[in-house]
Amino acid sequence: MMELETIKEVFKEEAQELLAQIDIPLMELEKTPDNCELINTIFRTLHTIKGSGSMCGYDELARFTHNLESVFDSMRKGELKPDRKIIGLTLKAKDCIRTLLDGMDTMDDSNLRNEILEELKEITEGQISDVEESTVLQEAEATISVPETVSTGREHYKIIFMPAPDIFLKTMKIEPLLDELSTLGECNIRIDIDSIPDFDELEPEHCYLNWIIDLYTDKGIGSIRNVFIFAEDYSELVIKASNGFYVNNAFFQKRDVPVPEEVEAGKIYERPSRRAEDRIATDRRKGDKTSIRVKNEKLDTLVNVVGELVTLQARLNQESIKSRQPEFVSIAENLGRLTDELRDSTMSIRMVPLADTFNGFQRLIYDLSAALNKKIKLVTTGGETELDKNVMEGLRDPLMHLVRNSADHGIESPAVRKEAGKDETGTVGLIAEYAGSNVKIRISDDGAGLNREKIRKMAMEKGLIGAGDYDDRQIINLIFEPGFSTAEVTTDISGRGVGMDVVKRNIEKLRGSVDVESSDGSGTTVILTIPLTLAIIDGFMVELGGGLFILNLSNVRECLDYSEVSREDGNGQFVINLRGDIIPCVDLRTVFKIRGEKSEYPHIVVTEIDNIRYGFLVDRVIGKYQTVVKPLAKGSHNRDMIAGATILGDGSVALILDAAAIVKDMISSAGEKGNSYYQ
Repeated sequence: MMELETIKEVFKEEAQELLAQIDIPLMELEKTPDNCELINTIFRTLHTIKGSGSMCGYDELARFTHNLESVFDSMRKGELKPDRKIIGLTLKAKDCIRTLLDGMDTMDDSNLRNEILEELKEITEGQISDVEESTVLQEAEATISVPETVSTGREHYKIIFMPAPDIFLKTMKIEPLLDELSTLGECNIRIDIDSIPDFDELEPEHCYLNWIIDLYTDKGIGSIRNVFIFAEDYSELVIKASNGFYVNNAFFQKRDVPVPEEVEAGKIYERPSRRAEDRIATDRRKGDKTSIRVKNEKLDTLVNVVGELVTLQARLNQESIKSRQPEFVSIAENLGRLTDELRDSTMSIRMVPLADTFNGFQRLIYDLSAALNKKIKLVTTGGETELDKNVMEGLRDPLMHLVRNSADHGIESPAVRKEAGKDETGTVGLIAEYAGSNVKIRISDDGAGLNREKIRKMAMEKGLIGAGDYDDRQIINLIFEPGFSTAEVTTDISGRGVGMDVVKRNIEKLRGSVDVESSDGSGTTVILTIPLTLAIIDGFMVELGGGLFILNLSNVRECLDYSEVSREDGNGQFVINLRGDIIPCVDLRTVFKIRGEKSEYPHIVVTEIDNIRYGFLVDRVIGKYQTVVKPLAKGSHNRDMIAGATILGDGSVALILDAAAIVKDMISSAGEKGNSYYQ
């Protein structure tokens, strides 16, 4: 019983991945309805989900998917043309399949599925119909797709099947394919062994054989293709019929293209020289053959253990230096190199590309375009950029809100855009790139831009600002205030004032930052700066009252010697003059109520947060320190200003400071006192 449950879990994970991969092919199919490869990709996905689901006991899922699959089978045969309505219904059906996978099926969900099927029946003029669950199961077990109409008489087909050398490494088996082919009619199978190399060059796991089959059957060519449907990505397939020949995904009629003599004579095509890994990846089954599925909990455990090892190695390194024994120091250094390599490798395992997240927004833009009666396209760049999976999970909701904002508030209606001399189709862009130990993600639109006067007026009405002069940055930052919204009408999409403040708060939880750039008539760009990982960071260690604290090195810009003489008069606030610029500063001793004798030679650590420089007064600067972040207990004092803790090599604990939170508290305090230096 436990084994069946495990199989079900694996099926659910794989089915979710398959469903996520057909969004883009579906939307591309609307633009290029004659693209047979897209139709085949979607059909194979639905066929896999139906067959595997039926085997795992998801009978309702198999029944519903079977009907949907029939629609795409009609497209493959040329009996039906894909259009926007069919694509829209398929996207809705995909959501229904996901609901069935999650096991959250309700009466409303069942009614929605029936409505979708009824609409599809009208479109196909009754070509699809409900089938018995046993029928679906029999088809799944036989791995045969939707049956075709039997033609009168039997036809002779000559089939040449040339597998890729690494087909066995893809877990594909040849014998079941040939057995299934034999069920279609009278079958004569021969093997070509000319490709077998010398013994010294032979790879035991590779396939060097080709198969030549003479088949006499009353089934159509589609039935033959269905036999090889899951092997076609790893092989070359030629089928010669009386009216032409079929090569991989293309069929050539005799009147259009002469049949090659090689096919008519039954000779073998020369095996292509390209390797399997050189083929263009259009299907998940072409992925890295060495990849395996690992639960998140196991990865988290591995990262924690490696973090402990890094800490232990740092302690060992300190002890070796104290011992002054060359052999001990050498061992510690070698262990340090291995530990660094293990740490980097472990962290890379948890890194996932942004491409999947970016691609998921294609569907969102598709739905928003229809809901808002706008023409919008999504352009993505840098999908290969990678982030820690835990960071990615916290990033999805903020990204979704920003994309929705760009579509709703940013992009104008087609009529307004045309009047302004713009293309009627607006563009929302998602661009990701590395920036040191961070990743920058830009969410942009080519809409009207932020209306600064409207923001100022709304902020004054809400009492967020008073009369006075404010620069662009101060005006734009008002959109991050809780409850702030310039939308005149509240809709299901936006306008409730719950948004940008939550986005900023969630990004700051990831130790990231948000910046906004906007140009009248040209659009708005929101820039997210996100750390690559939350588990290990490059820190900057300082000392306060004998205790050790760590700032994020990515925020640090420079360090200065400090004396009371360099302190400027800031209306009672702590500021310094740095090369002509007034820099607001924070005395960390005061913030954390640290007592004891002050340092005779303190330092100022200058940081940059949200493109503004701030100084932090500390007793002593120690320097860079690679930090394994550990969370704090919920009852900790000043927890909002402390991002976590780390264990040092000697076993002591250093607190990791959240510079952005400290600055935010400083600005809030300054606002209450009416001081302008901090605002």
